[in-house]
Amino acid sequence: MEQSSDTCGIRTMRAALIGTGQIAQQHLGCVSALSGVTLAGVCDLSRTLAEATAERYGVSAWFTDHREMLDKARPDVVHITTPPSSHFSLAMDALAAGAHVIVEKPLTVFHDQVAVLLRAANERNRVLIEDYNYLYNPPIQTVLGLMRAGDLGEILSVEVAMGVDILADGSPFADRDVPHPCLAMPGGAIGDFLPHMASLIHAFIGRHRMVRTHWSKQAADSPIQFDEFRGIVVAERGTATVSFSAQSLPEMFWVRVNGTKMRATIDIFDGTLTLNRLDEGPRPLARLRDRLREGRDIQRAARRNLLGKLMGGSTYAGLWTLIAQTYAAIRSGTEPPVAKNEIEEINDMVRALTAEEFQF
Repeated sequence: MEQSSDTCGIRTMRAALIGTGQIAQQHLGCVSALSGVTLAGVCDLSRTLAEATAERYGVSAWFTDHREMLDKARPDVVHITTPPSSHFSLAMDALAAGAHVIVEKPLTVFHDQVAVLLRAANERNRVLIEDYNYLYNPPIQTVLGLMRAGDLGEILSVEVAMGVDILADGSPFADRDVPHPCLAMPGGAIGDFLPHMASLIHAFIGRHRMVRTHWSKQAADSPIQFDEFRGIVVAERGTATVSFSAQSLPEMFWVRVNGTKMRATIDIFDGTLTLNRLDEGPRPLARLRDRLREGRDIQRAARRNLLGKLMGGSTYAGLWTLIAQTYAAIRSGTEPPVAKNEIEEINDMVRALTAEEFQF
């Protein structure tokens, strides 16, 4: 199939995927639901997984060699959902084959490779996307809309906190027999989650100017170098605190945006959004009205969350939105949902958060 230089005008776009693990199922489910897109190939080092995935999603061909897939399937878009250590080489091969590329986070293991990938994408006029799926979850998009409309007032600070039991029995991060690939990255297991948190900070207050971090290990007998992280970010339009805990349970992931007119709190795992604002009138009465409104917000969000889960929804709703918008942008030749300079700035923030010289 012949491609134009910008992929515009292609009636049916051809997609392919490398790496058929858990997150790959979300990518494939989304692409399968897109009109005007056909899954031309899937690839995995495991013949069994590649064949089973192709059968499940009705893919016409499966491969165990990604170069053979790129040559034979001729995809317009390649999804890379393999362990991070392979992201760079696979993305470079896909770009060299003329494909647009969607890569799971982290984009690369080594930060200097980010610039190489972005330059290669620019030289070939290809779209390169790192998966910041939480950024496109409906509650986050709602708050970003309020920010752009000025309803939050001036953004003063952002708080991003995640607690995930990465040391639990069965966790791939805690497996002593098969060390998780991310353990060799800057920041180790926590570094695997930092792109998500950095993308949220960047969306609300822009590029970082300075960071300070504290890393610690509470579980002395675990194979993980760090299991607790705290950071402070000073950015263009405000400040942020960012934290990760493997000890604080139950698991959670929330974002709080503090403005001069309103405070927004998003529970990403539960999909809830609450807005706090002070009304005119006596302060105690205004606070009471605000708390009543907050209670109604929580009840409505809980009902929506329950209904969404019963209908098969998940915290990956943002991934489906990001993928759909990326394909639409490629087809129309317009700007993708995540610009290359945003990817560069988010990765620069991650690099600063994981740098030895910034730890205290």
